[in-house]
Amino acid sequence: EGDEGALYGEGGRLLGAGRRRLRECARGVAEALRGGEGVYLGRAVGIACSGDELEEEGLVLALVDGSFFAALRAFTRATRTALPDVAAAPLVPRLCEALERGPLATLRLRMRNAGAAAADNDSFLAVANSLSCAGSYARRLRDVVTNGLGDGHAAPRARWSVGRLDALASRFDEAAADAMRSLGGSLLPAAWLLLEFDPADYRLLRAGEAAEATARAVFERGVLQPLAVSFAALRSSLRPEALELLVHAVGAALGARLEAGAFAKRFDELGAMLFSEQVRRVSDALSAVSSAPVRNDFGRVTQLAFLLNASSVQEAAGLLLSQMALDGEGGGGGEGSSRLSTREAGRALALRVEFDRNEVSELLGVVVEDEELAEQAAAAAAAAAAAESS
Repeated sequence: EGDEGALYGEGGRLLGAGRRRLRECARGVAEALRGGEGVYLGRAVGIACSGDELEEEGLVLALVDGSFFAALRAFTRATRTALPDVAAAPLVPRLCEALERGPLATLRLRMRNAGAAAADNDSFLAVANSLSCAGSYARRLRDVVTNGLGDGHAAPRARWSVGRLDALASRFDEAAADAMRSLGGSLLPAAWLLLEFDPADYRLLRAGEAAEATARAVFERGVLQPLAVSFAALRSSLRPEALELLVHAVGAALGARLEAGAFAKRFDELGAMLFSEQVRRVSDALSAVSSAPVRNDFGRVTQLAFLLNASSVQEAAGLLLSQMALDGEGGGGGEGSSRLSTREAGRALALRVEFDRNEVSELLGVVVEDEELAEQAAAAAAAAAAAESS
């Protein structure tokens, strides 16, 4: 224990003076190696990040591969010493710092200077691909560090290092996701949403079959075809991981937009069927682009369409309660969740012109107010509060 531990070797055997001096020399060499690897790592990553070349496939900047290759080589050499807890474990913080100051900072800067998030902006796509690739490389490096340090004296440092490398991978992933959200915003069918969906009336029984057929044709032409063309062009320009992030970004934004618009409308039976069909078709179209499941992205609006298509309030209440029991939510959900809350479900059912609000409130145990009256009451309360404060 303590300083006396330097006097003993394996099995508690007392070490001679020569053996102790040899071990101290080995530790000094390991520490020198660690310092040299740190210097090499910083300079190698700096050189890699100074280039603008793309890899052979033309999707990812070469600085990503160069930086992580330098980090991997430095750590691998350190683990091959007889004292990896001295040479390798303390090297990991230097490794993380080099990758944070090198590829992470460089890619963030290049993203700011890449221009608009557009499908035809090659500079933007290259940086987005590089961020996604760097996140994958950081997780692979984490696995190498975990296996290299093993279960010996360096195990506590290994656990700490794994956490730091996980955080580094998450920062790359978050930056890539931000880029794909920006790109996804440019792919949304803005014209259809503003000119067709927002003013659309989903009370179709009185409008006739011609209105329903027109709505289907406009949806095909304004939503499904543009999305298919855009993703077909991007499939060869994005890595599979980046394409998956883009699908989620478009799905989440479009699902939220459809949900917000639906809560501002009224539906009859035929209109509810049309809305459900539109939600299903756009969800299927995005699922066909990549293997990424979009169920959670469309979870709330899918449930909304499902409730709107119930034949009665009693049927809808039963379906809602059974869903909550299966999900173990117990009436949870709400904003930020992939499920509607009980109150939101009540609002959804009140959108059907055939359903009685009082019956909805009674069966679900929530108060479903008329939206127009609620807005008037809120405005009156705000005006009263302003008058009182003045």
